[in-house]
Amino acid sequence: MPDLGRALTQSPDAAAAVGGPLAWRRAWLGMDRNPAALAFAATPAGAVLLHSAFLLVLAASNQVSAASVALISLTLLACALWPARRLATVAISGIVYLLLRPFRYEQQRLFVERTQDSAPELTELAHLAVQAPLVLGFIAICGLALRVHRRFRTTFFGRRPVVGQFATLGVLLALGLLLEPETAAYALLWTFIAIYSGAFFFLAYAFADQRGKDETPTLQRLGFLRPFWGGPSIPFKGLTYLRTFEAKTPEALAATRLKALKLIVWAVLLVAGNAILSRLFYEAADWPTLNEALTATAEGRPLPALAGWGVVFKNFVVTMLTVGAFWHAMVAVIRMAGFCIPRNMARPLTARTLAEFWNRYLFYFKEVLVDFFFFPAFARWFKNHPRLRIACATFCAACVGNVLFSLVAQAHLLAEHGVLGTLVRFESYIFYAVVLAFALVISQLRKRKPRPEDGFLRYSVIPRIGVIGFFALMQIFADETGHLGLAERLDFTLALLGL
Repeated sequence: MPDLGRALTQSPDAAAAVGGPLAWRRAWLGMDRNPAALAFAATPAGAVLLHSAFLLVLAASNQVSAASVALISLTLLACALWPARRLATVAISGIVYLLLRPFRYEQQRLFVERTQDSAPELTELAHLAVQAPLVLGFIAICGLALRVHRRFRTTFFGRRPVVGQFATLGVLLALGLLLEPETAAYALLWTFIAIYSGAFFFLAYAFADQRGKDETPTLQRLGFLRPFWGGPSIPFKGLTYLRTFEAKTPEALAATRLKALKLIVWAVLLVAGNAILSRLFYEAADWPTLNEALTATAEGRPLPALAGWGVVFKNFVVTMLTVGAFWHAMVAVIRMAGFCIPRNMARPLTARTLAEFWNRYLFYFKEVLVDFFFFPAFARWFKNHPRLRIACATFCAACVGNVLFSLVAQAHLLAEHGVLGTLVRFESYIFYAVVLAFALVISQLRKRKPRPEDGFLRYSVIPRIGVIGFFALMQIFADETGHLGLAERLDFTLALLGL
């Protein structure tokens, strides 16, 4: 990439220190503000070079499958060739993605295939032949629902469309539990439920945008039920939000693409750091994973307290690297398409309070909870009691919304385990959500915050250690897999404390 390299160093500061690693670092980090780099990136040759480099690094990051890289490549190519039709291009690609990968988890796909294979009427059909018509039917139903909502926005469900969504999903789940297993009706309904659960909050944002009288065509909205960049069902807010970050000029587009390249390279560095640390922890040092440590404690073989704390903090570091790499890759793809949205994770380890960490770690997940649980509760309850109002709204978001989000995303578990079995499976996660909610309430309502005048230790060190320690411990309970229960996880935590 010699042309880009020359462009990066054609600035007074960089030229003054050519050859030094710090100068190259400054040039790299500031290239989206460097006039020479921006001018080169805006040329056809620059665009080709940027896209080629981006896609190579994306593939090397191993954060998305080869099929997803292919779809992303075609979508980015179309966005580059027809920038005036960027949203329409992304919407079409989103519909293709939904048809090809309608389920959030691999476990959902396997569950759907098992239900289909157990139904004699569907056994001879290919899985795609069953799923594709249901996906198209789901898209059609969503389109009709959006059109009806636009016309009746002043009705109860028009003002509260997410309530209507929960009611609809509840009816579908109840019907699914009543149907006889190993029948075509049972397989088709649970397949539809799995498709709906993956797109649930994307659809919620489509309703929310329409409630704000956004007149985007319905067909275009349908392309964002499962956007082409993939990933789990955590929306980057709605189409209206995405549009506010769309690059409107060649200069803005060039800067956005350069930021995308920087972010995907950072994602690869996190992947490399994760691989090195994992090999160091699990192979060289032969440390157990958190689940292995939990299992050993449950079997009466607890680790020494110091080793247990090491496992907890090692798990926290590896999780931060894993989550950061994945979501940086997702945001980088969106930026490369021409939408300079904020990052999903932004320096969470610098947070001095629990609420600040929660805002910096998985920003868009927090936004889902704020938009659909915090604000509705804040607008309706305890208006004459400000502190109670904040506490109630925070609890609704961090606990109620948090648990509901996970249950909706894995609604198929009700078919496998029943209502009670699913709740037991989530008991540890429910405990985590309750403790998290109370901790965030206390963090928000505390009048005394860390201040620079408190000194270096009390301002920069001790608060951050406390925040990291809290969230590292909470990861013991933030489990949705059902591996061991709350009692075993509490036993492990008490062993850490020497109790």
